[in-house]
Amino acid sequence: MDMTPSKFSSRSARHAKWGAALFLLVTIGLVLVDLAVSYRQVESEAGHQASGLSQLLAERLSSGIHEAGLILQSSNQMPEVQRLLRNGNLSPESQQNLQQKLQQQLQLAPYLSQIEIVDTACQTAFSSSSNRSGAPHARHNEFCRWLHRIDPQENNYTAVMHSPTEGGIILANKLHDADGNLIGMATGLINHNFFQDEVSRLTVGEHGEILVLDQRQLTVARWPQVAGHDPQSYRPLQAHIILSHDANQTLFSAPSSFDGSMRLYSVRQTGNYPFQVAVGISRQDFTRYVWDKAWLALPGWLFVAALTLLALRKHLSNLHQHQLLLRGNERIRNSEEQARLILDTAPLALLLVNPRTSRIQHANAPARELLRLPPRTPEEAASHELNLPLKLQPVEQWLAEDEDVMQREVELELEDQSRLWAIVSLQKLSRDSFPSSLIALYDISGRKLLEQQLHQSNLQLAEMAVTDPLTRLYNRRHADMVLRDEISRCERYGQTMAIAVFDIDHFKKFNDQYGHQAGDDVLVAVANALRDTTRNTDINARIGGEEFMVIFPYTRLRDAHKVMSRMQMALTHTTFPFVEQRITFSGGVTDWRPGDTPALMASRADKLLYEAKLAGRNIILCDQETP
Repeated sequence: MDMTPSKFSSRSARHAKWGAALFLLVTIGLVLVDLAVSYRQVESEAGHQASGLSQLLAERLSSGIHEAGLILQSSNQMPEVQRLLRNGNLSPESQQNLQQKLQQQLQLAPYLSQIEIVDTACQTAFSSSSNRSGAPHARHNEFCRWLHRIDPQENNYTAVMHSPTEGGIILANKLHDADGNLIGMATGLINHNFFQDEVSRLTVGEHGEILVLDQRQLTVARWPQVAGHDPQSYRPLQAHIILSHDANQTLFSAPSSFDGSMRLYSVRQTGNYPFQVAVGISRQDFTRYVWDKAWLALPGWLFVAALTLLALRKHLSNLHQHQLLLRGNERIRNSEEQARLILDTAPLALLLVNPRTSRIQHANAPARELLRLPPRTPEEAASHELNLPLKLQPVEQWLAEDEDVMQREVELELEDQSRLWAIVSLQKLSRDSFPSSLIALYDISGRKLLEQQLHQSNLQLAEMAVTDPLTRLYNRRHADMVLRDEISRCERYGQTMAIAVFDIDHFKKFNDQYGHQAGDDVLVAVANALRDTTRNTDINARIGGEEFMVIFPYTRLRDAHKVMSRMQMALTHTTFPFVEQRITFSGGVTDWRPGDTPALMASRADKLLYEAKLAGRNIILCDQETP
């Protein structure tokens, strides 16, 4: 179906607007999807971190309690304990021996504060803190009921005692004689600081939380610590969303019972002991990356939206210009005089050309000036045809191929072989008797020249940013960047790499004696010698006044030392006009080692340089023996 130019332009403009709106919606949708994926990813990583930390803490606590239990169990092997529980007393010498053995056991576990030997009547027969027997402690009451249970599987018992003076973790282990008869038990007290120290060793972020709970869900230890906290005030965690649950742990999201902050908790049992550990990663910590990414994505999307709107505006402007050109063609078809009047008054360079003969029928003033055609004389009528050959490539080729062109940037070749850049549109006009084509030219040579100059300036600026202007070597900034990249490559692939740092001996004295121009000549000569003795892949840089650095990729230390020695020999044979003394330098060579940083390697090389200066100068030192 035929469509008028006005309707076509209106439809194209509408499609462009809908396309721009759809593009912006799709981009913001992609940003939101990416943020959602990032949130799920960091939430999953936080869950893995909480699970790993809770497992680590549970293993540490279980290992510590198990170690204390083994210490109590070893009391059964002490002859003094057997005699004490059988006879009810010990000689002073045996008491002293038993006291020494218990103290030795306590030294094996510093967190175990005391060991007590308790008989079957639940009275303390001996204590590591006192060798006198006494009445039963309140904490023995619960152990007494357990001690007299007839269960061969229960040889140890663990409980928590919350007390301002004697609070801690109480362990008990049954003691038997040689015939297997129950004769008492050994009890130990683990200080609360053991749990608090283990909790404080873990890192869960700035707003994280770590809890150790007993079987009554009372707090045994917490990080961060709460001053004046009462264990009875703790409320069990109420899971909002359970993410995973298995026999070992439960991973869920819940508010803290202490400060109400929402965290991702991993809760698991501490082996066979009556404790639970809960490690909470704060959402405020692990969602910080997502928020930062969102704040970074927002200006990026706004920038894309601004570019899209500018492109849309440009496209609509082009459509409007195109519509104006098509309307002009319609007027040309209706009236030749009106068409020529429009051509003459248009601000663009416009030509009417016969496509069969490639001869110019009419050209307005901008076209005459652009193509260097003869200007119109006052006597020349507006309807006068120029009838000049069109010498303009590749426009001639388009006319020969009967091709329509719309706003194409192209380099044109004029009749005198000169060239210019222009935006060209070529449209055939519907004239049966006199075929013609309308050619519109917009000169953009100035813009192209500016673009070329800008490109050359950018190249020069890029070279100046990494080059020392005097020696034409790389500067310190580029050398530091290359050194950092080379260290990363060595760490990744395990390749070798060496650097050398050296400076010219007595350069300041040389400058003061012969002048700065002579000093500059020496610096240039050193730079030239450095280029002649190193490979193209080596990085030569001037990092200070008379200080230089050479980076040797894929090079062993001894090979780098040989190169620097060759350069030292080459510089020794170099003579300078009006200078009597030889030019020497001192330096240090070091190679990459695992764990090195740019600062560490440079520091080692500087230290070797300093040692070379102290050793008399004109020396290249290595930080290990050179083969």
